[in-house]
Amino acid sequence: MPLLRMFLLIFLIPNVSAVLSIERQKRHMLNALNLIDRPPRFHHTPVIPSFLSRTSDFSGGIRQTLVLESNEKTWSCLTAATPVPDCFQYSLDEIRNSDTISANLIFDLAPQFLGNQSIIGSICAYEVDEMFGEIKYLERFEVDDKLDENTKKVVVDVSQSVHIWTRKHNRQMIKIEVLSTSLKVLDLKEILLSAPHLEVTVIRPKGPEAPSDCTGCCVVPFYVNFTEIGWNDWILSPPGFYANFCSGSCAAHYETDETYRFMRRAFSASEAAMLPEPTCAPSHYGSIDLIIALSPWEIRKMRVHGMRALACSCS
Repeated sequence: MPLLRMFLLIFLIPNVSAVLSIERQKRHMLNALNLIDRPPRFHHTPVIPSFLSRTSDFSGGIRQTLVLESNEKTWSCLTAATPVPDCFQYSLDEIRNSDTISANLIFDLAPQFLGNQSIIGSICAYEVDEMFGEIKYLERFEVDDKLDENTKKVVVDVSQSVHIWTRKHNRQMIKIEVLSTSLKVLDLKEILLSAPHLEVTVIRPKGPEAPSDCTGCCVVPFYVNFTEIGWNDWILSPPGFYANFCSGSCAAHYETDETYRFMRRAFSASEAAMLPEPTCAPSHYGSIDLIIALSPWEIRKMRVHGMRALACSCS
């Protein structure tokens, strides 16, 4: 009997776990595509139309934070129509093929204004069309609301805008206006210590064969092969994708996490023992591009979100 239990532990349990993971991914995929079940099997695999011939396959990824400095040192942008003053141009090539998690536009105020924000009321940002020089309102924000007390910089979340820009352009021009509390336009070079820069956090694709220096809570590559699960007749591209999962210890996290330590101190010893410990779970998901055949005559290209675990954290 002990040998039988050992056999089950070594051979059967991992297989059951893998089957359950595959079934979970299949159900997740069908739900994302708004399908109750896979389409009926086709006698002949449909051919991908030429206009949908580009294939995509995604693996795991690594998180990186990049600083994008303005290309223009003159604090002006040269469009095909006219120069635009107080304008900054940013190259997006570094982040175009990555998933953007967050993006901040950061302003470094001159020292004389750090303790005297009463002079500066708000900052306006505008998108500038590179071809025609047209200016489009992007956002206006109050300096007091966006001032980071630790870094003494004005930090503005532009994640949604950067996500849109990377789908359209290789670079983006942004015009900045600083307004006084009486709505007077101030001299930008007097207010800012340097040109504003973008700080963008992305997930960069990484193959599973790449070495990982992750310890503790980590992304573990898990590949879903559409041929092996019998779906390659209707999911025409890619041949598979890295769904991935999170695994590892959160011991170091709950020993150092201030919130968790505060909660443990707030309860009695018996109550604190009942607190659930942080677990390793996905903190950011990525999408996959699919070419699917719902029938031999209905072929679609779709982007399915939330299918790939790209980053993990203890929570």
